[in-house]
Amino acid sequence: MDWVLHYFKILKEYARDYVLENTGLKVLALLITAVLWLSVASRPVSQIPIANVPIEFPNLNQSPLLAVSKADTLNARVFVEGPRDALDSLRPSQLTVAADMAGVEAGVRVIPLKVDSSRLPPSVKVREIEPRSVRVTVESVLSKEVPIKPRFEGRPATGYEMTGWKITPTTVRIGGAENQIRDVSEASTETVNLNDRTQTFSTRVAIDTGSPNISISEQTPNTVMLQVILGEVQKERTIDRVPVTLLNSPRGARAIPAYERVTLLGAQSIIDSIVADDIVVVVDYQNGAGGHRFAPQVSVAPEFADRVSVKLYEPKRVVVR
Repeated sequence: MDWVLHYFKILKEYARDYVLENTGLKVLALLITAVLWLSVASRPVSQIPIANVPIEFPNLNQSPLLAVSKADTLNARVFVEGPRDALDSLRPSQLTVAADMAGVEAGVRVIPLKVDSSRLPPSVKVREIEPRSVRVTVESVLSKEVPIKPRFEGRPATGYEMTGWKITPTTVRIGGAENQIRDVSEASTETVNLNDRTQTFSTRVAIDTGSPNISISEQTPNTVMLQVILGEVQKERTIDRVPVTLLNSPRGARAIPAYERVTLLGAQSIIDSIVADDIVVVVDYQNGAGGHRFAPQVSVAPEFADRVSVKLYEPKRVVVR
């Protein structure tokens, strides 16, 4: 038993020395620890809502490809709790609200919402989320080819107009949920400004599907080359009493009626300057197919031929007697 008593005596002396040795430093360390604990424990705890946190829909089926076409809401409100200074520095991007779509099939589904708080400071806790679930419509994703139509704004300079346009390529393949893409018959381009334009021009423009839920196929370019054709304002003008000229006709023959009524179409500045003498109406007697009724040939003087066309002439037949 003596050895046991001796052992306890040694432990007692060691404990006394351990406690009493450097007593001042140990007391100081204890005080610092207590102050730090009290500082943390006494920090005021607050709870705040973070609104408009986007809801994500991960793990949608890829075969067949599914998409969320409709949702009761696309944003959630998350209530977080923690020290005021930590909450003041919190950014909405640090929160992720997810509706896990793993194993979900097409149809109307109610999916519980979960908050990924892994990016939050340790002192901040998520207490509640509104709503707790989201009602969504899940549909198969379809794709189809649609024509592309340009979108314009503004007006060309005075006296000019757009006479046509050309897009290359002319179509685009788009994809989206069945309900969203069913009634889509075309895609458009971003807006092209025509203000004060006087000459034909080409520009590369982006394609606009009209909805963020309708995407452009990865195999299809998302831009097209657009050529806009501009020219002078076109005008119609009718000129009466344009004389009919006979060719290769018998001596003394005459045309009935002797005049044609001709309607021209062309650039306004040219149309306004044309007179009856600038129009040629010819009846070639030798080219007749028998009888005395002929279809006249109507043209304009060569200097106007590239900017003016004959739209109409009356009468359509001339009698030669």
